[in-house]
Amino acid sequence: MRIGVYSPNWIGDSVIAIPFIQTLRDHNPGAEIIIVCKDWVSGVYENHPAVTEVLPLSRSQLTGIMNVFKTGTNLKKYDFDKFFTLTDSFRSAFVLWSSKAKRRYGYAGQMRSIFLTDSISVPRKIMHRSEKYLGLGGFDLEVLGKPKIHLSNSEIRWASQEMDELGLKRPVALFPFSVGTNRTIPNKILKGWIKHSDADHIVFGSTNDMDSAEKLVGLCDEVSIRSVCGNYSLRESIALISACKFTLATDSGLGHISAALGIPTISFFGVGKDTETGPKGERSTILKYCSPCMGDSCKDQNKKRMCIKEISRSDIEYAVNSITNL
Repeated sequence: MRIGVYSPNWIGDSVIAIPFIQTLRDHNPGAEIIIVCKDWVSGVYENHPAVTEVLPLSRSQLTGIMNVFKTGTNLKKYDFDKFFTLTDSFRSAFVLWSSKAKRRYGYAGQMRSIFLTDSISVPRKIMHRSEKYLGLGGFDLEVLGKPKIHLSNSEIRWASQEMDELGLKRPVALFPFSVGTNRTIPNKILKGWIKHSDADHIVFGSTNDMDSAEKLVGLCDEVSIRSVCGNYSLRESIALISACKFTLATDSGLGHISAALGIPTISFFGVGKDTETGPKGERSTILKYCSPCMGDSCKDQNKKRMCIKEISRSDIEYAVNSITNL
């Protein structure tokens, strides 16, 4: 049997999809499982034992109806017995239809059901996205495991050597940036959390985050801190994160990666819904804060959330110690 999985388009959602892929493997041990994904998330799936092959697609291959149709028809050669789409887009369903897969699974919506042989009703119950993916295959939610990203021995050795080159020893990883600016941790807040720390710190992010990262580095003159934003591929960044002591993360894809690597991960959620998109990991915890900040006019009495300005270094140390013995 040959099974295709059209991956989510964002890094965090791709990590969340890993338990679905692992469950597919558990139920189909002899099948070929092929991941079709946008090229910028392909690193999430590399070297995973449940995955037979990763087919990364460029932006141009998924832009314009004719290119999308061509992309789908090029998948005919795989002769998929089953093909699942984990995105809710019209385009992904059209790719599945163009591939001529025998069975095509996806959630209904966006007028795409005509392209699916198995159009599943969207769950009414609010659930974590990993559970939603699992439901697409009709799997029992009780079998849901945690996402796990796999690195090769050579990648682990490379990361260790690269950290030595950077002059860092088991640094604390910082992911202060997010696609949404209202999810980014302000530099002054982060400085207060790490000031006077004797640990090394390393800032991860994209090329778009380079200027903000350099401002953060300039602001944190009391600690050892270095930015590598835009310097490495996703897969290289994953390897470097695996060599870190623990992680302070926004609601971001890198936070999901850290949790899936088993690195102690503290994720800060303001506007995001952690019950639906929060990282899943054995050594992961979430601190929730109010966003946007209403300042002195704030009347929020929700005790489940904190004021981000009141989160202290001791709060973070307590959170870290609650998930691991460092």
